[in-house]
Amino acid sequence: MSEDRNGLTEWALDCYRQPGVMPSLVALQDEFELDVLLLLTTGWLWSCGRSLPSGQLPRLVAQQLPWQQQIVAPLRLVRRNLKPDVEAQTLYQQVKAVELGAELLQLGRLQKYAEDLSASQAVALLDQLWALSVAQRGIEEDTRLQSLLEQYAAAITCFSSPAV
Repeated sequence: MSEDRNGLTEWALDCYRQPGVMPSLVALQDEFELDVLLLLTTGWLWSCGRSLPSGQLPRLVAQQLPWQQQIVAPLRLVRRNLKPDVEAQTLYQQVKAVELGAELLQLGRLQKYAEDLSASQAVALLDQLWALSVAQRGIEEDTRLQSLLEQYAAAITCFSSPAV
């Protein structure tokens, strides 16, 4: 992808540090069980002037689901359970690092997969995020979800704009 100013992993790490991104993504994950890596992938594609046709979203979700369910989610659960245990802070930090490593590995895989499925399209970021939410969870109408997606889209828009 020539318009890719940097890869998905680097972009995702930079984006996650932007104001408003982390709280939006964590809320979308915790409240609606949306996959942060897929949300970041969608934002990255948009920043490159690309998107996934809605018919390809189920393929992307299906490709990601086993890794999310079998690797990332169990690590997240362990990490969250360790966090309040004062005596387990070293282990907490180790699990946190392993969880991040698993996510970064998967972002590399998602980049290739998403590039293969994506096309140059002028689709609004919010529309792409909404379509991804429907593909992941079948959520059709929800004002809280709409608000969180708008917050995330606004944060990404401030961080980067699509390639032209």
